[in-house]
Amino acid sequence: MVLNKFYVTKQGLERVQKEYEKLKEFKHQKTMGETPNILHSEDANPEYLAFQEDMSLLDARLAEYENILQNTELIKKPAKDKIECVDLGATVICEVDGDKDEFTLVGSLESNPAAGRISNESPVGKALMGHKVGEEVTVNSSVVVTYKILKISYD
Repeated sequence: MVLNKFYVTKQGLERVQKEYEKLKEFKHQKTMGETPNILHSEDANPEYLAFQEDMSLLDARLAEYENILQNTELIKKPAKDKIECVDLGATVICEVDGDKDEFTLVGSLESNPAAGRISNESPVGKALMGHKVGEEVTVNSSVVVTYKILKISYD
């Protein structure tokens, strides 16, 4: 089985840990209360079936968070000799069709294109990785777009 690495910022990791703890607490509260009886006369109790379905969805979500937390790698500022290249955590300003576009490269868990945070797995993110200021990168997706890198910074 191939395990995926989840690249996250420190803030992203804290958010995932908080959500995981909230879900664990929620499950604890749900299971401490009264669970519906298995049988109601000779038919299965619909409340019990709904409870079981809810618990199964909750367990699946908890397992997903556990997988993420076990396979997380923090995004760190690159070494000085690699700081001039686009890498995870970089804020990049590009020229696209005469307009300037700015975005930060993050892992897939934190990507939000509307907020200017693109994934390293997206077509644009993949294409920009490893390139330097002044280079032009062509992205072939449904439309061919050329990005000229104007500035790279790491916060």
